[in-house]
Order: sequence, then C-alpha cells, then structure tokens
Amino acid sequence: MSSRAQSSVGSPPVPSVPADAKSIQTNASTKAQEDFRTYDAETPERVREHYRDMRANQTVAFYEKMEEKYSFENGKYRRLMTIEEAFEELEEYVDASDPDLDLERTREQPNLLHLLQTAEGLRRAGHPDWLQLAGLLHDVGKIMFLWGASEDGQDGRSPNGKQWALGGDTFVVGCKIPDCTVFPEFNALNPDMNDERYNTECGIYERHCGLDELKFA
Repeated sequence: MSSRAQSSVGSPPVPSVPADAKSIQTNASTKAQEDFRTYDAETPERVREHYRDMRANQTVAFYEKMEEKYSFENGKYRRLMTIEEAFEELEEYVDASDPDLDLERTREQPNLLHLLQTAEGLRRAGHPDWLQLAGLLHDVGKIMFLWGASEDGQDGRSPNGKQWALGGDTFVVGCKIPDCTVFPEFNALNPDMNDERYNTECGIYERHCGLDELKFA
C-alpha cells in the first residue's frame, strides 16, 4: 500500500508509512505519555467545540436515526470493500477531534500511519495479538464519513467540518451522562438530561444488562 504523505517545503519531516512495519516510529518516541489527550484550558477551540456539539446532539433520538441509516438488516449495505481498501479511503479522513493532531499538516499524516502506530505501540508494549489487531482496526468505523453530512456531524473531509458523530470519547445515551466524560461542563447541554426517562443513573437500562444492550454515542 502506498502512502500519499509528502512533506511541505520548509516543514519538519513528517512520518510516512514505511514498507517495514518494524521501523514504524510510535508517538511515544517524540512525546511524553502524560502530554497526550489533555483536555483543559489549553485544548484547541476546535476540540472544545467538537465535544460541545457532541454533548448537545448525541441523544437517544439521534442514535436511533443513525442506527436506521446504517442498518445492515435485510442485506442493506452501501459498499463492499476489503480492510485494505477501507484503510485507503480513510487516507482522506481529517480527525478534528484529536487535540494532538496538527490540522495544517494532517494531509501529510495518513490515517493508516496512525493505525499502524497504534498496533505497533501495543506490540512493543507486550500486549497480546488480539489487542494489537484491535488497535489496527480501531478507527475503521470512521468510514461512515463517506456517506455522512455536516448536519449529522459526519463531515470527515474538512478540518472545519462537523464531526461530532464520527470521533471522540464516547458515552452511553439513554441514561445520565457521568462527570468523568471529557469536558463534563457540556453535559447539561444534552436535551435528554431534561427527560426523566433518560437522566437517571440507569435510565432506560436494567442494571447488569450487558454491553450489547447499550446505545453508545
């Protein structure tokens, strides 16, 4: 698979997808672990806006709307592709929710490299094969951007596009949003938090119902 990554004139070298997976540089070699995924006053405004929109729009009604749109029931699907073809499509994806991404250079940093870095980082840390595979595939669901629209929070082609239904730390809809979420100050913006069916600890769920029964944002 060939990478489309190219370095801009005058910019520092950017990582490309190497032919040998063992030569992949993980982010751990360039940045301290505690400096990743920090959400505070210094977080870029685009990221704060992303989570503000996510909290305001990810409701039970929205979940059910998107569940119907992307349903595979009765043989419904949009396109058949291999995993490699899906990776190629994700080269065009711009993740505006990532506080560690330089959006001015995101076209130079292929999404495939991020997937390989994740898997390789897990391998080097001694994690089992199944977790390495999960790391490699963890972003494939963002392929929804191919059929998404900004009004549904699925514009993955533009660094300024609305992406609140594509990426970011998730939570369960249909019950009280916990304070441990990213930017908990935005929880009150969710309309379901004013609905007594959805704003209790368990909401629409039975305790110990299992992950398969939960509706995730």
